[in-house]
Amino acid sequence: MIFYIARQPIFDRRRGLFAYELLFRDGFENAFPDIDSDEATERLVESSELSTGIEALTGQNRAFINFTEQSICNQLPQLLPKQNTVVELLETVAPTDDVFQSVTSLKDKGYTVALDDFEFDDRWQRFLPLIDIVKMDFRALSIAQIKQQMRAHRGFTGRYLAEKVETYDEFKQALELGFDYFQGYFFAKPEVIQRRSLSASQKVYLELLDKVSADDYNPDEIAQIIERDTGVSYKLLRFVNSAFFARRSEITSLKQAVVRLGQAEIRKFVALISTASLGESKPNELTQLSITRARFCEQLAQMNPRYGADPGTAFLSGLLSKLDAMMDDELSQILTHIHAGTTIRDALIDKKGAIGFFLITAEAIERVHWKKIDQAAKQLKLSSDTVIKLYHDASSWARAASGSA
Repeated sequence: MIFYIARQPIFDRRRGLFAYELLFRDGFENAFPDIDSDEATERLVESSELSTGIEALTGQNRAFINFTEQSICNQLPQLLPKQNTVVELLETVAPTDDVFQSVTSLKDKGYTVALDDFEFDDRWQRFLPLIDIVKMDFRALSIAQIKQQMRAHRGFTGRYLAEKVETYDEFKQALELGFDYFQGYFFAKPEVIQRRSLSASQKVYLELLDKVSADDYNPDEIAQIIERDTGVSYKLLRFVNSAFFARRSEITSLKQAVVRLGQAEIRKFVALISTASLGESKPNELTQLSITRARFCEQLAQMNPRYGADPGTAFLSGLLSKLDAMMDDELSQILTHIHAGTTIRDALIDKKGAIGFFLITAEAIERVHWKKIDQAAKQLKLSSDTVIKLYHDASSWARAASGSA
């Protein structure tokens, strides 16, 4: 499923990028959809964090996200990372005791809180020590009213953000009034971004891929993630008990499977079942191709230690190399979900390094490009026949592996 988000930049006094405000949309038309604010907030939070991650939308910058009274009281902001989320209370939020307690809880947990389209009245006085940013609408308030509002903010020690700034004169006036942040058509209109939403199972598989590719490998974490999804649990147990990975005794628990197999093997197994499942809606040949590349790259890494390529990393890189076709999204975007290391990113995106070269060799074989195959074989210090045989062996291995996944 496709979802859409409008992203408008927020700048500091030097016109440097400070943050983005993220706004839910239901298509490329840059207008608020015909749904209530609570639903818009929930769908935005789900799409921005649970499907793509805020970093994928804002880079290292903060994200201002609007929250309704209901979503604030339900602690919906806590689904988002505190380090780069600005919880923006909509102007429709009433300063009730429940809201005050919820905002206090968010502040205690380290969240940044902003008031949107704020116009002061005495009921908000107790909130001000908890507020980091106050936004004022330059279309709704005159300069005289803005000055009056700022004088009324007793106890406020945070920053002011001028929104809906549409001219240079308004920007200059906001600077003179002491505003620190600025947003509006004078700087940039909202940009609509299209993203592909992930299913619950896809999110589990991407989380698993993230954990098995992490430097701080933790088998307990992997077992806990697998336990959350019955389908994943079944596939892993069936996979490790298959004839392809024949063992003297059956493995009957997830923790036993993860521990018994060991780090290198569980990384490989999780990568295999994740790739097979992420490509379920695609032709089987696509999954076969990914597994073949994985095994081929692993074999080359094992045969050529002088390249300094880790066989496990080579295997995972091969598996991930066709995820863009499996998930109908850009590979660079997908890799943000699993925090793939520099080696994997360089190999997949730029075809750099030893693993990048292995993938180029695999592609040459797949396209029957004899000149490139001969060049690659010469660089690998192998015969062309040997390189092609390695690929064919990898293809046979892939058929056996995917049949047990």
